[in-house]
Amino acid sequence: MKKIALSMMLVASATLLSAATNKEIKQEAKAAMMKMGKTLKNHMKQNMKVGGVVQAAKFCSEEASKLVAEVNKSYKEGVSARRISLKYRNSADKPTADEVKVLEQIQADVKAGKKVPKMIVKEIAKNSYKVYKPLFIQKGVCLTCHGDAQARDPEAYKLIKAKYPNDKAVGYKKGDFRGAFVVTIVK
Repeated sequence: MKKIALSMMLVASATLLSAATNKEIKQEAKAAMMKMGKTLKNHMKQNMKVGGVVQAAKFCSEEASKLVAEVNKSYKEGVSARRISLKYRNSADKPTADEVKVLEQIQADVKAGKKVPKMIVKEIAKNSYKVYKPLFIQKGVCLTCHGDAQARDPEAYKLIKAKYPNDKAVGYKKGDFRGAFVVTIVK
């Protein structure tokens, strides 16, 4: 009887530790995502103000990747963030095989009308995690570069297509699942 009680206590404590670790990982990932998202959003807004959609498209195609690398350098060691999508524009945003599985599951859940979690934590190795935050097309302005041919700005898309001839990041409508922020955390 004592062995059973001890076993149950060990299982319970492992579950609590797991929940605490999960919460800590989510908090760390959320901070990284917020910093990355805010930085990209602020630069995008600034470029839209200066030169409209064409200037914003130019920023995205020429500067966004450098900005992502810069923000990643500001994180503590073992933390990195990036954007991924099944329909990526920049090959640097191409998901890995394990990321594809998560994106496909999110997409299937959206299609089935299921509620999608705000964050998904996957342990990929001992003390190594990937945290996903699903991204959806929320504003009409996103469609000027990511929408169908009628919604896209022709001049901006000409610039995008010249930089990314294999662009897949189009054809979206407002509310569509776009991809995810993924934060990798190695403890």
